[in-house]
Formats: sequence, C-alpha cells, structure tokens
Amino acid sequence: MKKLILYDLDGTLVDTRRDIINGVRYALGVLNGPDLTDDEIKDCVGTGLHALIKQVFRTEDEALADRGSKLYREHYKKHMLDHTHLYAGAREFLEHFKDRKQAVITNKPNPFSLQILEALGVAQYFISVLAGDNGLPFKPDPAAIHHLMEKTGALTEEVIFVGDSPIDIQAARNARVEVVTLSHGF
Repeated sequence: MKKLILYDLDGTLVDTRRDIINGVRYALGVLNGPDLTDDEIKDCVGTGLHALIKQVFRTEDEALADRGSKLYREHYKKHMLDHTHLYAGAREFLEHFKDRKQAVITNKPNPFSLQILEALGVAQYFISVLAGDNGLPFKPDPAAIHHLMEKTGALTEEVIFVGDSPIDIQAARNARVEVVTLSHGF
C-alpha cells in the first residue's frame, strides 16, 4: 500500500497554464522579448522561473533573466488566480486519499504555491509543500522526494509521485519511486 502520495502542482493538480503564459507575455512585452506562441511558452515551463525566463528570452544574460523574473513575479502575484483552477476530479482524488500522507513538490515559488492551494480550498490535504525556493534543489533532483520520505518514514515502495512532465518522471526515477503521469498538463 502507498503511504505517501506526492504531486506536482502546475499541470497535475492545478491548471495554471493561462496565468503563467500571461505572466511570461507581460515580461516579454516590457523587455521587448521575442513574440512566442502559447505552445512555445508552455514548452519552457517546469524547470523553475529563472530557467523559464532564460529560455523564453533565448538568453544566458543573467541580468536580463533577473529583470524578466522580477517582472513576471510582479504580474503573476496580482493575476495568478485569474484563470487558475483545479483539474476536474482533483479535489475528489485528494479527498479519497486523505487517510494517506500527501504532499506537493513543485518548482514554483512557495508563496505562489501556498496561495493557490489555499485559494482553491485544498491546502488542508497536504502535510508539506516543497517549492522551488525551499532550499532544496529543483526537480528532477530527487532531494525533495527523499526529504519527504525521511520526514514521513515512508519506504521507496510506499511512495508514488503523480506528475505531468518529463521533469516529474525523471525526479521520480531518480528517487526510485513509482510514478504516474497525467497527460492533461504541461
């Protein structure tokens, strides 16, 4: 039996696509970045904000990435819940497994992650939310998974990771835990 269920956030439990794309478009517009399609932006999501901004601006310029990240955060902070919603069945799934330990591992900054989970009324299901700014390496590094396994005493065979991206799959494989992938996300 699985004792610990771990979830990615964006694209797994929560459809944040439109609000993320709008935040990226805002930063691109202010800094005269390239004109990208939604799919081109979507394909860059998942490795953390700084990496996302570098990818969409097609740059290694750290100062530009820092400015773009700051603009994105300013916009996203105000608009992160404009279109964001739980995927159909997510709340029921969390409720069904409320007797198990459940946690979120995301590369999204913690304040945004917590605010979204609270606003959507599902924060109470999670024993922990480990985000991109919690001091642990970003996925696909398995450190966050290992941290939660140690915290809960769960063995490898008692853990399942639910995600939607190649980064999620790789994180689970790196931790040697079972992974379930959803096709509706990023």
